[in-house]
Amino acid sequence: MRATYNTNKLVIIVYIQSELSFLCRLVALKSAKRHHDWLEQQGVILSSEQAIAIAAVADKGEMRQGDLMGLPYLASEKSKVSRVVQGLVLEGYIDRRDDIHDRRSKILTLSEKGQMMADMMSQAESNNKLLLSSLLSNEEMSSLQNALEKIAHAM
Repeated sequence: MRATYNTNKLVIIVYIQSELSFLCRLVALKSAKRHHDWLEQQGVILSSEQAIAIAAVADKGEMRQGDLMGLPYLASEKSKVSRVVQGLVLEGYIDRRDDIHDRRSKILTLSEKGQMMADMMSQAESNNKLLLSSLLSNEEMSSLQNALEKIAHAM
């Protein structure tokens, strides 16, 4: 009897994990699409990798190009990151300079155009947050955040 209970409990846990994973992916995809569509309406077309790189540099103020490879959702291949950064440099969003302490490293900062883009991306994120807050009350948002944090810490 105990083995059946444990098996049923395991099946339920796996089901919940699967559904939660699906829901998180769906929310992330819909949010990213809304974000991308809003930027496109503003006349901005960026790949998701470019947007991630701009946001990361904006968040840090400056960072080494190699540190981009460790970011979630960004390709970890050096050549891919180099192509993304090169494109952003050519388009004028990012300034790249040699690291005076390590000649092999490049330091990335946002150009004025890149900072304007980061501000636009921040506005798009604010729009998404406003939509979410219109769907859920503060209490529901807090409960959802607490539940997701508990699940994340347990996994």
